[in-house]
Amino acid sequence: MALVTLKQLVDDAFQNGYAVGAFNVVNMEIMQGALQAAEENKSPLILAVAETHLGLLDLEQYAPILLREAERASVPVAVHLDHGQTFGNFVKALRCGFTSVMFDGSTLPFEENAAKTKEIVRMAHAVGVSVEAELGHVTGGEGDPSPGVADPTLFTDPEEAQQFVQATGIDALAVAVGSVHGVYKGKPELDIPRLARIRELAGVPLVLHGGSGLSDEDFRQAIANGIAKINVYTDLSQAAMAKIRTAQGMPENTDFGKFMLEVIATIKEAVAEKMRIFGSVGKAK
Repeated sequence: MALVTLKQLVDDAFQNGYAVGAFNVVNMEIMQGALQAAEENKSPLILAVAETHLGLLDLEQYAPILLREAERASVPVAVHLDHGQTFGNFVKALRCGFTSVMFDGSTLPFEENAAKTKEIVRMAHAVGVSVEAELGHVTGGEGDPSPGVADPTLFTDPEEAQQFVQATGIDALAVAVGSVHGVYKGKPELDIPRLARIRELAGVPLVLHGGSGLSDEDFRQAIANGIAKINVYTDLSQAAMAKIRTAQGMPENTDFGKFMLEVIATIKEAVAEKMRIFGSVGKAK
């Protein structure tokens, strides 16, 4: 269909009560599985590359593949730099043709976060690229095996969210309301009243990071209160690793290439399940 911006996807999701999944594609197999799921379910899709994963891949080598596959897809696809913090990586992503970037200044003081975010917005919007930023801080890390818990002292303040959006001109706001990156320790509890208030004051599509490990009801309540983009990585990683562990019982002459087709199918199934929960099935436009 087309390579599109993040803004195009999340604006429609925000207005129509569903969320678009952003899946961290650290290799070709995850990318292929996610694209197959999106096309079979007629769902919009965000292919994300997190800055923390750049040690696993060469962005300038990988970007042309992501962009080509997004352009060839029968559904709208955005290509997104996730949790960017390094100026050079923003420049590289823009030069490579990414349609969206996230500046993560969530550990910075409010004024510094806002000032740096505004600069990224100025640079990205000049070339038609969407910008997501984070206010409050979602704890944990991408691929971190240590179970994490949310820190309420780091949750997003609704009034500050309003000020932040007005000061920066961002297209989407990532919020901290009880989710964590990676694996959860105990049962997560989302602060839905806080989320509802943020939606009311901020007025832009909201983003939920730490989408692995939440219940279907958590997702439904979050989406009903303004979440239009949900990030997922750990669930995909765990699904792929579970499939790989089954290889230990396979015959010694098992073909690696054919096995990777099974991994792709596993990823596709995991992504498709998230799309059904997020309500994005059939929403490709």
